Amino acid sequence: MKKTRITLGALALAMVAATAIACNKEKQQETPTQQQTTNPNDLTLEEMKEALSWEDGKAFFENQPIKDHTAVCETVLNDCGFAEREAELPYVISWVFKQPNGICNHNMPGSCLVIRKKENSSMQANAMGYFENGKLVIVPTTEENGFTADGYLVIGAPIEIQYDSITLQEGIYTAYYDENAGKYVAVAVDYY
Repeated sequence: MKKTRITLGALALAMVAATAIACNKEKQQETPTQQQTTNPNDLTLEEMKEALSWEDGKAFFENQPIKDHTAVCETVLNDCGFAEREAELPYVISWVFKQPNGICNHNMPGSCLVIRKKENSSMQANAMGYFENGKLVIVPTTEENGFTADGYLVIGAPIEIQYDSITLQEGIYTAYYDENAGKYVAVAVDYY
C-alpha cells in the first residue's frame, strides 16, 4: 500500500510538471515577438513612442502636444492660386526622425534634415514648401514622406533649413489626409 501511494505521488508530481511546462510553452507561443519594421512609415505614433528609449527621446512624446494645422494645408491645397504660393524653390528633405538629442534615427519616420534647393544644384528635390498664416506647408513630391502610418510628422529637435533663414520648430504635427488620393499629402509646421 505504501508503494502504491509513493507511485501515485510521483505520478501526480510528474503530471503537474508536464502541465506547467505545457502551459509555459503556450504562453511563449501567445506572446508576440516584436519585429523590426522594414518601412519606418508603417509605425503609428504610439508604436514609435513605445519603440524609443528614454535616451532616444521617449520623454519628448510625454511633453509634446499634437499640433493640428491641417486647416492651413487645406487652404493652400484647395486654393486656385496654388502655384503662386510656392516658396520660390523646392526642398530636399531627409524623411527620418530627428531625435531631441539631434541624432537622426533612420528606423523612425519624421524629418531630420531640410535643404532649400538652389537653382543650379543637382540635388533631387522631394518636397515643395508654401507659406501660409505663419506656417510652412510641406507637400512631398515623391511617394516617400516622413508621416507615421496614422498621419503625423514628428520633429524631435529644431531643424535649421540649409540655404534659408528659417528654422522648423520641434513638435508632433498632424498631416493632411486627401480623401481623393486616399493618403496623407501635406503637413503644416511652425517655424521661426
